[in-house]
Order: sequence, then structure tokens, then C-alpha cells
Amino acid sequence: MSRGPIFALAIGPALLALSMSALAQQIPGTPDKARGQALAERLCTNCHLVAPGQEHANVDVPSFREIANREGQTAGAITARIILPKHPMPQIPLDKSELADLAAYILSLRQSP
Repeated sequence: MSRGPIFALAIGPALLALSMSALAQQIPGTPDKARGQALAERLCTNCHLVAPGQEHANVDVPSFREIANREGQTAGAITARIILPKHPMPQIPLDKSELADLAAYILSLRQSP
């Protein structure tokens, strides 16, 4: 007895579901701005004004709100600046997810025109 087309029709959807599940686990979720804020508060407050209510920051360094409101600012531009910082900003080792979270937090501070 041959299992041919009927077997393929029965197994096909199950294999597709398993494949989609495996792919979904490999695709990172949407950036988490709350996690980005926590990273910013831990890593960036020595120089940047990160959040409202913060008392100390370097006056020569732009606040996160100023960075967010730069004309044409994008998550990609923020990420690139973190990956390839210009002096005096230090190199900060973050993974892709952390970079996305930090950029999402910064952009969440953008003021509406």
C-alpha cells in the first residue's frame, strides 16, 4: 500500500506548523523600550540626561530627548552611533536586541511637533 499524496496532505500542515514555530523562535521580538530605559539608566546616565527627573548629566552631551528630536532621527542612526561612537563616547558592548531596545527608548522621548 502506497502512502503517496494522502500521506503528504496529512503530514504537510504539521511540518509547516513546526517549521513556522522554529522560525518564530529565531526572529527577535519588537524592541522593548522599558528594557531600553533600564539599560540607559544603568549605562548612560554618567554623561547623558536619560530620563525626566534625573539630576546629573554632562552639560556638553545631548540629552536623550535632544537626540530623539534631531531632524530625521532613526533607530538605525542611533544604533550606528552606539556601535561606532565618536569621542568622548565610550564603546559600549551591546547585543542587537539591547541596541534595538535602547534606540526604541530614545525614540519614545520624541516630542510631537
